[in-house]
Amino acid sequence: MASVPIGDASLARLLDPASIAIVGASDNPDKIGGRPIHYMRRHGYAGTLYPINPQRAEVQGERAWPSLAALPAAPDLAIVAVAGEQALRAVDDCAALGVAAAIVISAGFSETGEAGRALQDAMTARARAAGMRIVGPNSQGLANFGNGAIASFSTMFLEVAPGDGPVAVISQSGGMCAMVYGLLRQRGIGVRHVHATGNEADVSVAELACATLRDPEVGCVLLYLESLREAGPLAEAAALARARGVPLIVVKSGRSEAGARAAASHTGALANEDRAVDAFFEHHGILRARDPQELVRYAELALRSPLPQGPRVVVVSNSGASCVLASDAAAERGLEIAPLADATQQALAERLPGYATTVNPVDITAALLSNNGLFGQVLPVIGADPAADMFLLDIPVAGRGYDVASFAADAAGFAQTASKPVVVVAWQDNVASAFRARGLPVYADEIQAMDALSALLRLRRLRERGRMASPPASQGIVAADPAPDAAGGFLSEAASLALLADNGLAVIEHAVCRTADEAIAAWRRIGAPVALKACSAQLPHKSEHGLVALALNDEASLRTAFAHQAQTLGKLDVRDGAWLVARMQRGLQECALGARVDPVLGPVVMIGSGGKYVEALRDVAVLMPPFDAAQVIEKLRGLRIGTLLQGVRGDPPADVQALAQQAVALGRYALAAGPRLASVDINPVMVGAVGQGAVAVDALVELNAARQPAASEAA
Repeated sequence: MASVPIGDASLARLLDPASIAIVGASDNPDKIGGRPIHYMRRHGYAGTLYPINPQRAEVQGERAWPSLAALPAAPDLAIVAVAGEQALRAVDDCAALGVAAAIVISAGFSETGEAGRALQDAMTARARAAGMRIVGPNSQGLANFGNGAIASFSTMFLEVAPGDGPVAVISQSGGMCAMVYGLLRQRGIGVRHVHATGNEADVSVAELACATLRDPEVGCVLLYLESLREAGPLAEAAALARARGVPLIVVKSGRSEAGARAAASHTGALANEDRAVDAFFEHHGILRARDPQELVRYAELALRSPLPQGPRVVVVSNSGASCVLASDAAAERGLEIAPLADATQQALAERLPGYATTVNPVDITAALLSNNGLFGQVLPVIGADPAADMFLLDIPVAGRGYDVASFAADAAGFAQTASKPVVVVAWQDNVASAFRARGLPVYADEIQAMDALSALLRLRRLRERGRMASPPASQGIVAADPAPDAAGGFLSEAASLALLADNGLAVIEHAVCRTADEAIAAWRRIGAPVALKACSAQLPHKSEHGLVALALNDEASLRTAFAHQAQTLGKLDVRDGAWLVARMQRGLQECALGARVDPVLGPVVMIGSGGKYVEALRDVAVLMPPFDAAQVIEKLRGLRIGTLLQGVRGDPPADVQALAQQAVALGRYALAAGPRLASVDINPVMVGAVGQGAVAVDALVELNAARQPAASEAA
């Protein structure tokens, strides 16, 4: 096999090593230290192998060496297959020898707790000091079937025969890595790279994704992640994938709290908030799958089909029931059963028996049994229809008397000329195999097929969306900071509103007062009714202390409320207290906006239903800036509140454009503020009818302490 150059120099010798040492080499190919040697001899690795075993002169036909120090030259790569303290000594020996990279298969590190983490950190520090890269520990290893460098002990390569191909599988979990590989091979899809990073003390899944994307033979990259420690390398991988037109599809586990805890115990990883992960993937054009099976189904279609132009699907089946099920599955996934043109229906009627259906979905009935050429006659007709973006061929039953090979040949020929996605539903193995042998993606039922088509359409939109991710729209934007030297913490409501206004958000008309007379003057200027709220950075949650009075219409009620709140502030020993007098704002809908800076993923913005039930309803969407108003509006349409914003039961439509602009402004501020921002909570945002705008009524901003310049910077 030809060696494939890898563009990233720091990882080149991991994936394309000229020589490999195996520390703990075994003559038994079923031992962890024996498998890699067996695989590389079997799959044509052309480099030099250095088995390290002081007890043997030869291992699996290769000369063995008593130690790393005894080698005639430093290998490009070392596989460390010894346990505990021996693994640490082996890494030290590798570093002293000048080995470029090591794969530490040994377990017992950060996945076991703090003591194991300390051991892992010490090992990593020593390797980095010597300029050596580490995969693992607790790694199943790396496998490149393009050059035979199978530095892995995975049993799956014995159970399911390898076959080089266009897919790279990279995983933090060795088990999931092997499973995805096996599922791909079962579908006849070739796999070139199969890499498991384990605890990721150094080399990450994202870094290996970047490296494999520089392999020109790779046409699809599949990742399994349990945590994200650094967003930058994954964003870089996404950019490389977009530039090459290569699908990047990811399973990120730990969606639930229980799943996140399980992930932490598995790899010693930290969990990421799932909605922020979704926003990050969407922002960078990464397609997310729910599980390994779905990951492989998406990959099969993405490899074998062009991206669709739109959501309209034409269904052809020899079963009326399958037509109904396919229609239901399409509707549930936001796809459309395309109406066929009159000319198309007339042409179909000339080819089908009178009892067949010529509307979409097209039921060609049991006539397929007596006319094995029916597919070849029908498919070109529907392929010419201008409404068709995708095609589903549904064959629930075929067998004796059916020329399945002819059906598959006709379908494959149609797919080539149509240049549009074509998928097949066939649960019978012999039928599925015939179509798959012709290069067509095949699914067991209508739900799987429509789900894959929906994902392919989503991939197209994500790829377009991902182009906005770089360069960041925040370049040149400077966030207004009311307290550049502040130690951090919550701002008062008045300071929060002022900060948001300075950064382009529309906020409620209000005045900050110190006395009851000032509050009365503000009420007269603003006009009744007003809200009176005690205002202090010490009291971020005022309502809990009875420090909010609403709909005050006269001087007496205002003075009474002021006196009550002043007394409460005194009891709470709040000495920086002020009052905020604000207009009572009406609107069609109460929405909420929020922002926070994820320590790994960066700024994210939340938008959705607001008011006092915001936590209970959780009807919110999350976006990663920069984004535009159109993207916000698209997100709003997917929420339950989206229907209300369009206007129901005689209500006019809400000013979603103004609401979206509020979100865009908040996203720009969050980007510009960066790590200075901890969080923003704006609830409610009162949204009026079209043309009446959207106004932030209540806001709470939390800042992190300003970074003090180092002495060298100050000088």
